[in-house]
Amino acid sequence: MTTTSPPTPSPPTSGPGPDDRSSRRRLGAVGAIVVTLLMVAVAYAAFGSQPSAQLGAGSSTAGSSNATTAFTASTLSGEKVAIPNGKPSVVFFFAASCVTCGSGAHALAENQSSIPSVSYVAVDIDPSESEAVVRNFLSDNGAESLAFTLDTDATLAVAFKVTQLSTAIVLDASGAEVDRVVHPTTSKLRTALAEAGAT
Repeated sequence: MTTTSPPTPSPPTSGPGPDDRSSRRRLGAVGAIVVTLLMVAVAYAAFGSQPSAQLGAGSSTAGSSNATTAFTASTLSGEKVAIPNGKPSVVFFFAASCVTCGSGAHALAENQSSIPSVSYVAVDIDPSESEAVVRNFLSDNGAESLAFTLDTDATLAVAFKVTQLSTAIVLDASGAEVDRVVHPTTSKLRTALAEAGAT
């Protein structure tokens, strides 16, 4: 009589495979963005009715019901762009990891070519993204001409009451908000800039 012994189980694999690591990294990036947006939403709820804090050497726009926070951004070549600065402006809030933000940055760059009398600034609101990551994002989306700044502590996002990524805020020459466009396109920005007095 022959007896057979039960099969021995194979040893478990040691750790996650390459696909698991990639998925975890993506999930971590999405989680960081969600946490950032939640922080902005909480800050907006807590401070939404209070006046905006000032950054840099600027001051609130006089005579405007929508005071703008003053700040300075830099282009890839090092040119400084102040907001507000006496001319219409577009301030675009994004994260390089945001899938839909690339087309918005590209739309700003297209308008910058056709309406150069306006200041265009991109503000990265993901605290985990470096200047190098932002530079690559702008280059990859044909937006190398845009000035940019990193909003690592959400000061600008709170001051401008931004609640979602890929939001463009159009300001008139005095710095007052004229329009707010989510997922901006070239045509939507042109319409908003006309309202802001851009020529």
